Amino acid sequence: MSDPNDPLLGLVDDLLHLELPGGLAGVTIEVEADGFAVSVSRQGQTARVTTPAAAAREEAPVEKTQRVHATTVGMFSAAREWSTGDSVARGDVLGGIQSLGHVAEISAPADGEIREVLVAGGAPVEYGQALFVIALR
Repeated sequence: MSDPNDPLLGLVDDLLHLELPGGLAGVTIEVEADGFAVSVSRQGQTARVTTPAAAAREEAPVEKTQRVHATTVGMFSAAREWSTGDSVARGDVLGGIQSLGHVAEISAPADGEIREVLVAGGAPVEYGQALFVIALR
């Protein structure tokens, strides 16, 4: 049963239970609104629902990534100017976090390449905050 407060699920339910005139057994109804699209295909008494986003997720290979998190609270300093596509090896120093006169090194946890730089050098960071996203090799 769908959530009565979700208008999109309500729309899908309505399309699934739509009474069709005789002779329209093999019918497809497509609805697109507000960046959401749904297609309902009826074959006799059965119905099949597909959404383009779900189909795309099934086809696209999943890239394995790992986030690098801050190990302490403080000011982040990058070891160098990192950008998307830069290669890193396990143990490479990505930067450091200065807190109370101590610097905690932040190292790459695995071989890969930088997918995202989430924090700029000189920015304050909190414990556990994501700093980088690395695509694993």
